[in-house]
Amino acid sequence: MSVIGWIIILVVILPIIGVLIWLLLAASFVRVPSGSLGLLMVKGRATDKTLLPGAHFVAALRRHMIEEYPSVELAYRAGGPDDPGKPELNQSGPPLTVTLGDRTTAVLSLTVRFRLLPEQLRLVHERFGPKGFFGIVRDETSRAVIATLGAPETGIDSLFGPQRGECEERLRAAITTALAKDGIELTSLLLGPVDLGRTGEVIQATVRARYELEREQAEAATRTARALNDAELQQHLTASSDGAWRYRETDLWRELVQRTEALSVALRAGPGAPGVGISAIDQPLIDQTVEQENPL
Repeated sequence: MSVIGWIIILVVILPIIGVLIWLLLAASFVRVPSGSLGLLMVKGRATDKTLLPGAHFVAALRRHMIEEYPSVELAYRAGGPDDPGKPELNQSGPPLTVTLGDRTTAVLSLTVRFRLLPEQLRLVHERFGPKGFFGIVRDETSRAVIATLGAPETGIDSLFGPQRGECEERLRAAITTALAKDGIELTSLLLGPVDLGRTGEVIQATVRARYELEREQAEAATRTARALNDAELQQHLTASSDGAWRYRETDLWRELVQRTEALSVALRAGPGAPGVGISAIDQPLIDQTVEQENPL
């Protein structure tokens, strides 16, 4: 082959080879966006290789694709408000109804925050897929909560006061163990309000009764002093002046206003003005209607 032939081959073939190499390299560089994990799929099958956020080189000698999963913390709220803005990161479900160890029924809400373990991402993909891990978090959380709160040593007192912290720790340990076997790590647990139904109403009534008794005891001293003052005042009623009645005038008007909601009492000051003014509030029109129907 002549020199001109070799030159023509080099001019034509080398650019083609360069373009092919560039296309191969371009297909081998993949980028995983921030806040995501990339699971390498070869011929439709998941591999054990998980790509962290950033650029990676994956040889394009085989047909491969990248399945993305969230790398940030996710949240599942049982009995919490929905988050329509980011359903892929936060999902909600109904509150949990559990039977405590003392046979008391409770409806509670809780928030579970978790993340996917990169080294077990293949397990998550093969068992649940990109949209199924919230379901397993819901089921495993419900199972762990029902089993933990249904233990014989758990009662109403475990959900309130100092024992509430110990109960949360037991729930956290149970949920952590339940989710770990599915490639999911529990990061935090928040136990929300607890509704005990009619049992809770009895507890609230008992608490209110105790505080109402304390209030009555606190006001007993005031009522006793007022009774003594009234007894002393009774001795001065025969006096010609009204100075004795001035002593109780303010209290009498206050009691009148509190007992009669349809009256408004105003004290007026000034020369020639009456000392007290009384006006009716929302006075019914029954009397006027009767007068119109039965005129004199």
